[in-house]
This record gives sequence, structure tokens and C-alpha cells, in this order.
Amino acid sequence: MTGEQEQKKTVADQAAPDAGACGEVSSPEAAAAAEKEALKAEVDKLRYELLLQRADLDNTRKRLERQKEEDVKYAALPMARELVTVIDTLEIALTHATADDPMRQGVGMVFDSFLKTLEQFNVRRIEAAGQLFDPKLHEAMGMLADPSKPDNIVLSVQRPGYIYHDRLVRPAGVLINHLPHPAEVPADGNPKPE
Repeated sequence: MTGEQEQKKTVADQAAPDAGACGEVSSPEAAAAAEKEALKAEVDKLRYELLLQRADLDNTRKRLERQKEEDVKYAALPMARELVTVIDTLEIALTHATADDPMRQGVGMVFDSFLKTLEQFNVRRIEAAGQLFDPKLHEAMGMLADPSKPDNIVLSVQRPGYIYHDRLVRPAGVLINHLPHPAEVPADGNPKPE
């Protein structure tokens, strides 16, 4: 080493702070304690992540079980949608048949049997006549004004609606009562034609 290099090393040694003077303890026990704390924090973190993973897995399992139950419960819904059109056809045949037509009795028996069978499988008609109009169950096919009945009451059913368990198969097509409100009636007292 040259004299200049030795002088730089001595200055650097004097400028470097003493490890003990900064309050750091470099004993093996302190290092082991610090490592133990770090490992404990890592274990706690991993334990928390594991709990989150387990909860997520459990929620996924429960959701899939509910979905499977719903799929089984409502499996016949598409078929029910198609069968109600068959019922409509039978009902039209009954409506157009004369009372003395021998086919009327047979079609009537098939119609009644069909409705009973659908009810056994939780497909039932929506009772709409006389009920308050419900857009979740009814489809308004027209409006009439009958002052003897309350506003928004179903006056007649044009097409029956059906429910399968608690799901709508088809809304009931209905005529509803719509009374003109005072703002809709002109000064001459005659409602505006629609």
C-alpha cells in the first residue's frame, strides 16, 4: 500500500460510525429474536391468507350447491313454457266447439287432465281477474273505463298466465280498468278518445 492509500483508509475508518455507538446489537441472540419475530409475522400472514382461501372455497361450494338445487328445481321451466301453448290450443277448441259436439267432451277431459297434471308438477295458473294489476305477473293488453270498479283492477283475462314454483312461465294477458284522472278529462266532461 502506498502512503496515500493508507491515509484514505484511516480517514474512512474514522468516518465510519461504530456499530455499537448507533445502538445496534449484533449479538446472536438479538439476531435470532428478530428472525423469530419475522417468521412469526410471516406465519400470521400465511394463516390469515389460508383462512381467506378456506372461506372463499366454502362460499364457492355453497353457491354451487344452491345453483345445482335451482337447476334441478327449475329444469322443467322451458318445457312448461311450451306446454302452456298446448293448453291455450285446447282452450280455444273448447271455446269454439258447440255444446252438442261430441268432441267437446273429449277435449274438455284432456284439457282438465292436462291442467291437473301441470299442477302436480307445480305449474299453476295466475289468478288475475279482480286483482290489482301487477306488472310482474300481468301483461296489459288493453284498458277499459268502468267507474263501478277501482282503478288498475284487472277486469278480464284475455290469455291466462302461469307460474312454475315461484318463477313466471308466462304473464297473464289482461284488460285493466283505467279511470280518467281529473287532469285527463277535458272541460266538456267527455274523456279524450285514445
